[in-house]
Amino acid sequence: APTFTAMETHGMNGRPTAAASEIVGWLVDQALATPTVAAAFEGFVLRLRDAGVALDRAHLAYTTLHPLHRGSGATWRPDGGLEVETYAYDRDQASAGWYRSPIHHAVKNRVPTLRRRLVGPGATTDFEVLEDFAAEGLTDYYLLCCPFQGFYAPVDIDGGGEPAEGSGLAVSFATSRESGFSDEEIETLCWLLKPFAAVVKMADQRQVALNLAECYIGKRAGPRVLGGAIQRGDFASTRAVVFMADLRASTELASELPRDEFVAAINSFFDCAVTALEAEGGEPLTFIGDGVLAIFPIETLGEEGARRAAHRAVDEAVRALNALNEARIERGQRPLRWGMGLHAGELEYGNIGAPSRHSWTAIGAVVNETARLEALTKEVGEPVVASRAFVEGLGPENGWRRLGAYDLKGVPGAFEAFAPPFSVAAEYINTEQEAV
Repeated sequence: APTFTAMETHGMNGRPTAAASEIVGWLVDQALATPTVAAAFEGFVLRLRDAGVALDRAHLAYTTLHPLHRGSGATWRPDGGLEVETYAYDRDQASAGWYRSPIHHAVKNRVPTLRRRLVGPGATTDFEVLEDFAAEGLTDYYLLCCPFQGFYAPVDIDGGGEPAEGSGLAVSFATSRESGFSDEEIETLCWLLKPFAAVVKMADQRQVALNLAECYIGKRAGPRVLGGAIQRGDFASTRAVVFMADLRASTELASELPRDEFVAAINSFFDCAVTALEAEGGEPLTFIGDGVLAIFPIETLGEEGARRAAHRAVDEAVRALNALNEARIERGQRPLRWGMGLHAGELEYGNIGAPSRHSWTAIGAVVNETARLEALTKEVGEPVVASRAFVEGLGPENGWRRLGAYDLKGVPGAFEAFAPPFSVAAEYINTEQEAV
């Protein structure tokens, strides 16, 4: 994905061509609507072809803001339709030809446009990918770049991690027509660059907002916040299975390990737990230090379905954590210890906090009781403890083992606790090393 510094761009100079006039109104409508970037790009290409532009390949690459990738793109071909791709944060782009690509050359050297004839006496295939295009039968290649100043500044992988001045897009077009693109077609593509770039920027800004909302708030809560549930006190009652997990003795771990190792240990714990939860339809709501709170919504998964999903998720999380501990022990690291609590009931789900800083979370007695159950794992020596409300919803032959009735802090009356029937306790790695 290109990272853009300031450059001059072509587009919307002079009077539009007839083809540009046909398309620009549609682009304005798209900018005011909420299409995905991929849908807008495909529609743009198809309208160019309908207007007579001889396109046989089109490619789009643009910077974005996402926790897993730094850019996105799409390639259109008449026989294969649209293929969408993403570009990772890592620097291993050379193997994919990024550093040898026309886009990289144009962005690095601030070249706003680049055109290459691929066949005939004037053919110039000075990039490896252009040789491939020529072999496919393409005859003419045209690349345009457009920066998005003031959007956000992703890391410039060529600048040693220094922030770039901006972001933007690169879009290329190719034709198999023997004579290549006509002057009018080139003018059409130039004139429409900025209107199309505006569509991409608007669509990507919405997607970035959704990405960040889902990343920091949750996959179900994020869209609700973007949909308008942003006032403090916006709460709804819902029934759910509540899951809470906590990493043991993280204070000692933090004092013993360098910061990066400590953060990596916490993240590896979350990786195991959250991956298993999400695979079964669970929704992580918040991370509290080294703990995670999540729910399995009964309204979507059903009473028994939510419980069984949580059961499977805990089983898989423990297996993943045990595998993690085996690897840690082989590396001479202390194994991690944890506790997990499961409960079920009605809770309040929504915004809470100060006027200028909110948090989307779940509150209510069932949440507090789940926290107490998780803490009970230390006392009973079981890594997973559940309530009767959770266990009974699994059916009469659920196999969960009754541990007894306990006084939980802040919870009136004795509270029955159960341990799972599967081999979690047996698999919970024991070593002579001090438990973390």
